[in-house]
Amino acid sequence: METVSGGILIEISPGETRAAIIDDNGRLVELLIERMDRPALEGGIHLGRVTRVEASLNGAFVALADGQDGFLRRSKGLHEGQSVLVQVTREASGGKGPTLSDRLSIVGRYLALTPMRSDVTYSARLGNGRRRAQLEALMSRLQVDEGLALRAAAVDAEDDDIVAELARLRAGWSDLQDAAAAQDAPVRLTPPPDLIARVLRDQKAGQVVIDDPLAFRKAEALAGAHIPGWRGLLQRHDDATPLFESYGFAEEVEAVCERTVILPDGIRLTIDPLEALTAIDVDSGAGGRRTADDAILRVNRAALGEVARQVRLRNLSGLIVVDFLNMRRKTVRSEFLQAARRAFRGDSTQVDVMGLTAAGLLELTRRRIAPPLHELLTARPSARPTVAASACAALRAVLRLTGAGRPVLVAAPEIIDLLEGPLAAARADVDRRMGQPVTLRADKTARHWDAMLEKGEG
Repeated sequence: METVSGGILIEISPGETRAAIIDDNGRLVELLIERMDRPALEGGIHLGRVTRVEASLNGAFVALADGQDGFLRRSKGLHEGQSVLVQVTREASGGKGPTLSDRLSIVGRYLALTPMRSDVTYSARLGNGRRRAQLEALMSRLQVDEGLALRAAAVDAEDDDIVAELARLRAGWSDLQDAAAAQDAPVRLTPPPDLIARVLRDQKAGQVVIDDPLAFRKAEALAGAHIPGWRGLLQRHDDATPLFESYGFAEEVEAVCERTVILPDGIRLTIDPLEALTAIDVDSGAGGRRTADDAILRVNRAALGEVARQVRLRNLSGLIVVDFLNMRRKTVRSEFLQAARRAFRGDSTQVDVMGLTAAGLLELTRRRIAPPLHELLTARPSARPTVAASACAALRAVLRLTGAGRPVLVAAPEIIDLLEGPLAAARADVDRRMGQPVTLRADKTARHWDAMLEKGEG
């Protein structure tokens, strides 16, 4: 079995791209999924058309190019029919459309150009040391007069690469303005970056393994042209064994939405996403025996790291309430709260640890940008795989068929409908890879989340 630490595994399969982020200890800490039937919107810039102003909500609904209406958190000065430049800042979820902002941000690896602002800001992860001072001096020499945000990756970048990226971002903003002036709303002016581009833009540099030749060449071209820090770190996976299986993460990826997580020392986490919040229960397995506060603190701290990992891995967001073992002494509760704040600092998404309630519940909020994995992968309330997740898994299984004969996919009618509709291009990709068409056969007796594979004649 191959190993990877501090790296990224990117698996390209028909209809779906999955990126597994691995930390320096070799643990899976984040799973990013992009699926053909649910294209990403976050980061895209549109010339939208205001369809309704809701002054009571201090916002307006804006028609986008894909037929959806997004919600812009501003109403002052807007009127129906007006064209407005907006950017999607949060994906649609839970029956609500995407969230929009008219304070655009054109994001690169080292910088984010914010043309509606005039200040220069610095990521907290840049610290306050020598490199921060060098970057401030660079910004002063460049005489920046538009808004800029220096991102964490700038700490390891060469000044020349930062300057070159600033020029690209400025050129992109100029092109975007020209396109907006020449077109009628609604129209999409800038598409959101795809999953691989986002990973190379936003993740810490390390080994990247990609299992698809075309995606690998595109990633190499992107790194070579714009992200020199990734040069020499991209690797192609050519083995017949699927990528996640080859590196030992296949089972964990498949179980990523399981309700219960058992830690090696017997501690059990129970994770329940609800309508208004996510509840996480920590059970020590001690059978209700009273335990000294110091021992309880050890159990809680042992569970804390896994709680933080599961929150990030599952992309949980909004209000999250964690029921740790109750700590009675004020000093112990204070020590644990500080440990909790440290545990979430490594998250790539903003997490605010608000404190412990009188009942001992840890409350925190995590910024929502994309849907949590349970919305992408499972149907509520059954928690069984969604039709789309099952369809993509079925296509992956077809590609693993070996031997003579005609490939036949037998599945529930909902899966077949999806493969003949929104995922038709993914099915065609499988046909191409198999060298012959895959026969789709609907079976009304099959459960909608199951897909069976059998071999046809000749």
